[in-house]
Amino acid sequence: MRSGSAALCLSSLALAASASAAEIDARPFDKLTLSGSYSTFKDTDDEGGGASAGYLHYFTPDVLAGLGIDHTYVEDAKLTYGSVRAAWGRGDPASRFTVVGEYYNGEGDDNGRKFDYGVGVLAISQALTSKFSLQLETRQIDIDTTHGNLPKLGVTYVWSPRVVTNVAYAKSVSGNLGTELTSARLDYFGKHINFLIGGSTGTANPAVLVLQPGVVLPASQSKEGFVGIGKTFKRGDVTLLGDYLDVSGSEKYTVTLSFTAYLGARGQ
Repeated sequence: MRSGSAALCLSSLALAASASAAEIDARPFDKLTLSGSYSTFKDTDDEGGGASAGYLHYFTPDVLAGLGIDHTYVEDAKLTYGSVRAAWGRGDPASRFTVVGEYYNGEGDDNGRKFDYGVGVLAISQALTSKFSLQLETRQIDIDTTHGNLPKLGVTYVWSPRVVTNVAYAKSVSGNLGTELTSARLDYFGKHINFLIGGSTGTANPAVLVLQPGVVLPASQSKEGFVGIGKTFKRGDVTLLGDYLDVSGSEKYTVTLSFTAYLGARGQ
């Protein structure tokens, strides 16, 4: 069995394209998000899954904060962690500046052996025009015996109100992460259906992408692809996402279904 509490919040750097920064620019509705996932590994009988819940509150259209909880497992390995997040933005769309902070903390169990899980994120986003913006992120990772800092630089371009692209580059600068990844993502917001596609490629410590507690391995070739489809309703939205992850020949397939409800007076 390949020990691995999954592609946790670190399995897809392309997917983690500063969600809070995007949310603070979106319609200011309080949001409750529930999701569930199922994972399977090619050439093995290993299976996994998870569930999460998160709540975001908009104090003003420029200030939000939220809490979340996530549980993930793969065979005998499991992980439960909580999260807090906040974002602050200022300026019109052509010059908007946003600061995002997130912290994840929890505990895992690898077949009877406990381990700690902690990730801190600080990110800024600066719009240079109404269509073009830059993102800079630093991610401090402390997962069992894997430690280090992973900075990321991203570029987002809004082709139209319906089409947005993001390209990012991340490279670890300390610890034993051994990670260098390039990622890309495209989002299409249609009148009836939303669509997203993207992926990443490069090298990474398997302990970061497919969690192997207690084992420090050299950086390995990694590639990932994902595709999703969603539908927005008056009071919420639903998204179905498929993800493929290959780290050093270990292939993992994950399907995630998420539902977000718009709450409070802002959602009316």
